[in-house]
Amino acid sequence: MVNFVQGNQGSHIRTIFLWEKGESKDLMETLNPYSPQRIAQSAIIACAVIGGGSAYADMTDFDTTLTPLSGSQFQVDSVFSILYDLDAIHLDLNNDNVPDQDMTFGAGDYLGEYLDPEYYVLDFALPGSGDILKPYFMGSELSGAANVDWRLSYVSNPGDPSSIYSTIMSGSADSITGVGLTLNITGGLEWPVNGWTIPNVGIPIGTHWAADIADFDSFTFTYGGGPGNPFTLSANVVPAPGAIALLGLGAFASRRRRS
Repeated sequence: MVNFVQGNQGSHIRTIFLWEKGESKDLMETLNPYSPQRIAQSAIIACAVIGGGSAYADMTDFDTTLTPLSGSQFQVDSVFSILYDLDAIHLDLNNDNVPDQDMTFGAGDYLGEYLDPEYYVLDFALPGSGDILKPYFMGSELSGAANVDWRLSYVSNPGDPSSIYSTIMSGSADSITGVGLTLNITGGLEWPVNGWTIPNVGIPIGTHWAADIADFDSFTFTYGGGPGNPFTLSANVVPAPGAIALLGLGAFASRRRRS
């Protein structure tokens, strides 16, 4: 299992993939090509974690309360994980948040853990407000991208929506009467904060690219307000058949829940 960790993790990046036969192959060990300021803003680190013999099902764990920053902006409160399908990756060559080229990657399913939730902000274009939202990438708004109803973004300064660095997910929203919103993820894709970081594989460093999310394509956002009634954001996870089988064996109960 390889855990892709995103966040302000320092200047040294190391990528290791654990292959089916149990071998680990070091694909990249290098210094971050970005400036120290950008290093502080975000890095992508992949760590190989070899389990201790007990089987469990990898699946997304994204269920968090939200801290309101304004009427339409919220800070994520809890660490979260996302299960990716890395058999293929998707390149956005003209920075319009739409894949232009698909490439076979063949890395299978991997669980990405996000350990710095305070750096993630959810914001909305409120109906009738005239607000226009577009995704960001490495500090710049993607002006050629379609408008979105919501976006989940990494920010340079925790809790500061004005410091958006990169949007990792965005899309349309549907109302759930009296409850909240369904947030649909465009294409079911997640866009890594710093773009492509592995050298010498034919993809330019810093290319905007996306990975398929393996087990959900929408969130439920629930309204809150007042003590004991927080705003929440939860991934609408549909476990893969193999994960369901392992859950039936009770293996998931032995896994520590992140909070």
